[in-house]
Amino acid sequence: MKKSTWLFLFSVFFTSSVLFAQTLAEREQIISNYDLELLSQMEAQYALEFARDKQQALELAAINGWEEVIEMPNGGIAVLIGVFENGKPKYYVTHNREGGITTRTDRVHTGGSAGLNLNGENMVLGVWDGGRVRGTHPLLGNRVTQMDNPASFSDHSTHVAGTMIGNGTEQGGAAKGMAHLGSLQAWDFGSDNSEMTGAAAGGMLVSNHSYGFDINNLDLWQLGFYDSTSRLVDVLTYSAPYYLPVFSAGNDRQSGVNPGDGGYDYLTDRGLAKNNLVVAAVNEVLVYVGPNSVIMSSFSSWGPADDGRIKPDISAKGVNMFSSVGATTYANFSGTSMATPNTSGSLILLQQHYNNINSTYMLSSSLRGLALHTADEAGTTAGPDYRFGWGLLNIERAAEVITNNGTSSVIMEEELQNGEVFTFSVQADGVNPLVASLTWTDVQGELLPFGVNDDSTPSLINDLDLRVSQDGGATFMPWKLDPANFSAAATTGDNIVDNIEKIEIAGASGEYIIQVSHKKSVLVNDSQVFSLIVTGIDKEAMTVSSHEGIKEACAGDGSATFNIDLGFNDGFSETVNFTVSDLPAGTTGSVAPSSLNSPGTAVLTVNGIGALTPGDYQIKVTGTATTETANVYVILRVLGTTVPDVGLIYPPDNAVDLPVVIEFSWELGDETIDNYDFELARDEAFTNIQFSENVSVPNVLILGVTEGAEYFWRVKPNTVCADGDYSEVFSFTVEGVLGINDLSIEGLVVYPNPAQDILNVEAAVPISSIEVMNVLGQVVLSETSTSNKTQLNISRLSAGTYFARVTAENNTSVVQIVKK
Repeated sequence: MKKSTWLFLFSVFFTSSVLFAQTLAEREQIISNYDLELLSQMEAQYALEFARDKQQALELAAINGWEEVIEMPNGGIAVLIGVFENGKPKYYVTHNREGGITTRTDRVHTGGSAGLNLNGENMVLGVWDGGRVRGTHPLLGNRVTQMDNPASFSDHSTHVAGTMIGNGTEQGGAAKGMAHLGSLQAWDFGSDNSEMTGAAAGGMLVSNHSYGFDINNLDLWQLGFYDSTSRLVDVLTYSAPYYLPVFSAGNDRQSGVNPGDGGYDYLTDRGLAKNNLVVAAVNEVLVYVGPNSVIMSSFSSWGPADDGRIKPDISAKGVNMFSSVGATTYANFSGTSMATPNTSGSLILLQQHYNNINSTYMLSSSLRGLALHTADEAGTTAGPDYRFGWGLLNIERAAEVITNNGTSSVIMEEELQNGEVFTFSVQADGVNPLVASLTWTDVQGELLPFGVNDDSTPSLINDLDLRVSQDGGATFMPWKLDPANFSAAATTGDNIVDNIEKIEIAGASGEYIIQVSHKKSVLVNDSQVFSLIVTGIDKEAMTVSSHEGIKEACAGDGSATFNIDLGFNDGFSETVNFTVSDLPAGTTGSVAPSSLNSPGTAVLTVNGIGALTPGDYQIKVTGTATTETANVYVILRVLGTTVPDVGLIYPPDNAVDLPVVIEFSWELGDETIDNYDFELARDEAFTNIQFSENVSVPNVLILGVTEGAEYFWRVKPNTVCADGDYSEVFSFTVEGVLGINDLSIEGLVVYPNPAQDILNVEAAVPISSIEVMNVLGQVVLSETSTSNKTQLNISRLSAGTYFARVTAENNTSVVQIVKK
């Protein structure tokens, strides 16, 4: 079924007062499921944080002699915006170093070979850059609205704007922009987090960001690191799921900052976010004939993210881009700064095309998925890599997928609930490769401890899985890369880090079953919206699918039911009759209602399952119309009374000196396990149980164990049909000296809680130390004191839950705090 409402809608006034050329009805449709009150709060918070960080940087600049603004070659600029944790100045630097031909965008323009007339009419893009855009330039023709008041004009900003929306008449069309009849809203990049939030809340679809951190002021561990700036992008895009910001990868591969990785691991800042699109720069490709046609630039920064995610995402022309500078002149600039507007300006045409056909816009996950699904192969081996990403942007092919949706392609936007498996089947066309891709806008990841080089902890939160199989045949897996070997060819297997999964099947023939599921028993926020794109198929005017692709039942149950969903593409109106086949021996099945003449849901009931032995049983439901037939395959999983054991992982047996905040973890077990019973005791016989929890995920966070004490822990897995046995018992001891009283500091008060910048700690006795720990028990901030009143500056911490351990007069207390 079509995705349901994600967020409650509030009516609120936004200070940014963003105006768009898209109609009011279209803007209201885009934001109709946004939590506008939350976005308003985020906008205000980010504005305050920027002002605070800027003021701190200016104060230190006066002391250390840092320049506030540095003029760069080719119209670029570096602007002081804050201070890094290492005490070095934090600068935003523009990424400097005929795009429409390379990306095939020219073919969807009026007169292009695709015959689509997509020029950006009534479409509005956003751009954040290092100064004011000269909107009066002949190439721009007063189609730029400067939303703030930068002190000076910028050649870099003006060049970027021209690449995005420059008209096709100046310079004989040589400087024609990607969306050459569109318009632009422009901001200086200073307070971008706040302004982007306001723009997204006003219905913005695509924005351009050709800048990032000055890599020369970063420590080595910050390269590839998912930091607070990348996390903020994911917070915003998850809250505004139609908004896709496009960022440049950077031009630092020749900087020498990371000489040990062969040119890899140079991405920083927003280039490590999950839900945006990050662009690499390549040379012009006049005629694409194969991967060798795509030549990497000498400067474009390569990935990966530290957790192995595929970044950059996509490649576009960024070498010798001809566009507007000054008041009336033109110049060739190079850089990922130039490849990025080539991409963002092209992507808005896909939204225009989709809206022309469907009277609605795509989710950003669909737009991102289309770009990556249809990219031309680049690099020396098949599949993605950490240099070109998924390949060379091909707007013509992406537009073709939109055009053919319902015939030779499928674009679906669905929502997966906890425990669901979405499934449907397609027929390969027998000519083209069958390609399926799954993309989703993931929840923001956890901010990892600072100072750890190449921390491989995945930032992915809701881990969805895409599988394609043939009935009784092979199962095909998605592409993935090896972060331990940057230059190795892509392989296929279980991808646990990327929020895109793509499967390509050469020589596909016959029927294929497509499944989308998720790892862990529970999704964060209990659901995940996703986009699914399939090409190389034959006629899909109707779809028969199910969100209950796998249904668990106990051996003693008498029956099981499955919801079967019917969807129609525009113009399809035939009656569809349902039949069921391949039932397990000894069972009967029926579908009610037995036919539908409009989109809806029927229910498959399977009776007589009590005699079935435990195992999986695949059942086929067929929908037959006058001109088309479609199948869906669902699996009845019959569970017995035997529950598989699970092994304990962390803390390991006999571990010592553990912190007072511990995240316990154990094996996930197989797909039949529904929940776990966790117990933590002071004795091996578990007669003195200190903590017990029933959880649906294979981990639990425990706060408040006693310093210096020995503990014992175990886990029992359960299915929906039976309880299992407890695991073996592991023991550990906690750091500190046994006998220090916990939670016994007289008059201890910690406020405000939640806190944003300053955390006050007061007690009736002198405080000796305060340590702030994250949910992994790692100390992220510490302070010593001799007073009974002290303050901690927690402004650099990302929003989330922390624990403050306060020590005073040989006593200790641990208090949970929330950073806003």
